[in-house]
Amino acid sequence: MPLPSAEGITARDRRTLLLGAVAVVCVLLLWVAIPFVRSWSEREALIAARRDELARLAGVTAAAPMLREAVAARSARAQEFAQRPVEAATAALAAGVLQGIVQRYADESQMNVSELNVSGEPDSASVALAALPATLIALGDVYGVADLIDRVQHGTTLLDIRELTVQVNPSRRADGGGELLQVTMVMRAPFVTP
Repeated sequence: MPLPSAEGITARDRRTLLLGAVAVVCVLLLWVAIPFVRSWSEREALIAARRDELARLAGVTAAAPMLREAVAARSARAQEFAQRPVEAATAALAAGVLQGIVQRYADESQMNVSELNVSGEPDSASVALAALPATLIALGDVYGVADLIDRVQHGTTLLDIRELTVQVNPSRRADGGGELLQVTMVMRAPFVTP
């Protein structure tokens, strides 16, 4: 069967073929154009985000000397005060920090801690700063007791000794007491939240 010539096609058929060809071209363009436009817009968004990030980093880099000076000034102010209060987000966390500090002082003084109680609630008697009460009972010789008292009084953490009792170890009192002393120390430690 011979193919009809262009002269044998009616105007209506030509319009239909033309509209069909236009539809096919539109579908192909959309099939290619939509992913291209999507990837283009994603790339532009990524470029804008990188540009903003680069601007922030440039700002931080430009402010680095000023930040270093601020940190140095704050560190210098902190060094002016040999003893600082315990710093923690909550009273319970401050109690944990305080317990670690007192335990470390006792360990460094060669004292054996038999009891260490730190309250997680601030002492109601404290006025200016919230303070946590702590009680330490430890055993050691006279040099350890002296070193422990020195560390508590002159350490980096501000501790207020309320009561101090030093006695011959009660468990060894029957056989003359020996060299071990028992120290009972009741203290308060102010704490601040950052």
